[in-house]
Amino acid sequence: MSYFIYIVSSLCLVTLQTALIPRLGFVGHFFDLLLPWVIYLAAFRPVHEALPFVVFMGALMDNLSGGPFGLFLTSYVWLYIAVRLAATVVRAENAMVLVLIIIAAVVFQNTFFFMAINMALGGGHTTGEVIRVVSEQIGWVLLTGPLIALGMRQAKRLTSRRTRKVVESQAATHVG
Repeated sequence: MSYFIYIVSSLCLVTLQTALIPRLGFVGHFFDLLLPWVIYLAAFRPVHEALPFVVFMGALMDNLSGGPFGLFLTSYVWLYIAVRLAATVVRAENAMVLVLIIIAAVVFQNTFFFMAINMALGGGHTTGEVIRVVSEQIGWVLLTGPLIALGMRQAKRLTSRRTRKVVESQAATHVG
């Protein structure tokens, strides 16, 4: 069941990011909506559940983006590794920590993208443009990040409760 939920939610986020958000006039440069999803998977889900979907989402976004293949896949996998390691050190359930992790992910992904574009095109963007785009995306994270973090915490609580109930019911059937 969780695999189905991961597939549906990631496809909804991809559709929202590629079809709806670019049509909104007031949204200039919104951050990648799959970053919080990758962070949630890395911080709260086991590797065998999360890693296949991180790879799937990266490949899907690479196919839809029109950029160099592997750009999203590489950024998502490195982000997954970094958040997984950070979750062993910091308490990822804290909403402020999650917002800071999302901000760091936005900065990392944009740095990675602009470096790749500049290497491929030989210097495509000025420093002023990069700072403007990244600061606008960080502003969006500051506006939407607390709601996203609360949603992540709630999803973790729901999945933990459901997993606990399944384990308890399995233990009860084996005992009786």
